[in-house]
Amino acid sequence: MAYKYCLNEPTLDGNEIKYVTDVLQKGWLSAGGEYTKRFEQAFASLIGVKHGLAVQSGTAALHTAMLAMGIKPGDKVVVPNYTCGACVTSVLQAGAEPVVIDVEPNTFGMDVRILEEVLKSQTIKAVMVVHVYGFPVRDFDKIVELCKQYHALLLEDASEAHGATYQGRNIGTFGDMAVFSVRSEKMIGVGEGGLVLTDHTEFYDRARFFASRAAPHRSEKDPWWHKYIYTDVGMNYLLPHLLGAVGLAQVEKFPEILKRKRTVGYLYKELFSSVPGIRLQEIAPSSEPCFWLNCILLERSEEEVRRMGTELMMRGIEIRPAFWPLGDLPAFKRYASGSQEQAKELFRRMMVLPSSAKLTAEGVKEIVKEVRLLMEN
Repeated sequence: MAYKYCLNEPTLDGNEIKYVTDVLQKGWLSAGGEYTKRFEQAFASLIGVKHGLAVQSGTAALHTAMLAMGIKPGDKVVVPNYTCGACVTSVLQAGAEPVVIDVEPNTFGMDVRILEEVLKSQTIKAVMVVHVYGFPVRDFDKIVELCKQYHALLLEDASEAHGATYQGRNIGTFGDMAVFSVRSEKMIGVGEGGLVLTDHTEFYDRARFFASRAAPHRSEKDPWWHKYIYTDVGMNYLLPHLLGAVGLAQVEKFPEILKRKRTVGYLYKELFSSVPGIRLQEIAPSSEPCFWLNCILLERSEEEVRRMGTELMMRGIEIRPAFWPLGDLPAFKRYASGSQEQAKELFRRMMVLPSSAKLTAEGVKEIVKEVRLLMEN
């Protein structure tokens, strides 16, 4: 179905065609190309960390980060209930055990009170914090301190939070490592891709090692006959050169993309503020979101929310559902810790609305008008 207003769209109005054409003319398409190296450096600089490694998806970035941090069988990693399933599967891929905890209902991020209870009662190797829809987690400074206090590594899943800030610092600079998705609908998008970021050279070296088949003898100084020596179980995760070229062009124009996304997000907040029966995702104190997605929570039954979403899509407005609570899925139920009710409530009440950087003010107003009409019926 063709939508009048799409959830998200790639912005390909910069140097994408120029850089991709250059790659094609030079003929190096696979990993290790010059544009990919420049993309990694530019993205790391944009966020404000030393090292960046581009891989083939956000899921690959999560798994790579797990391996780089030394997560192994017998370890436990805390994961929030309201997020993409890749957050849990990356822990399982590393052979570790996820501990899925509920979220707080306003920013949809990890609940610091529940986290503290878990850290007190169990030995936790790492905590994965997810900044949902580009909104920084509430009490993030307290979460950082708890991780230090209990000697737990901190991984930021910033897949949706390009350009978001907390206490004046970029999201992606607080943890031991951070991952970003650069799938096509993200604010920097290449089709499918992800990045692993860190200030720790040791973690970066391990990330590159595991993402390149665990083959350590591939530099120019190594004997050529050592190229296919594998010293561990590695993955073929490195980003192809063509996608690195697209990524570099996207980073170059990121400030304008971020400006557009925030314009859309703040306009939604203004227009929905006076609509009864609708609640919006809250902005945590001392933070500024990037508004990757904009959602509404409706004071309606689950059936009514589904009916309204279906009607909006019939009117050409693309709708996305909430994440299905991880602790309520058959594959992950055994890892749920404590109540999962907040995430279930988000799922029952939520619709995610078009949030494209190409969305105009007139488009936002029309979408809000259509939602209001449905609320009145």
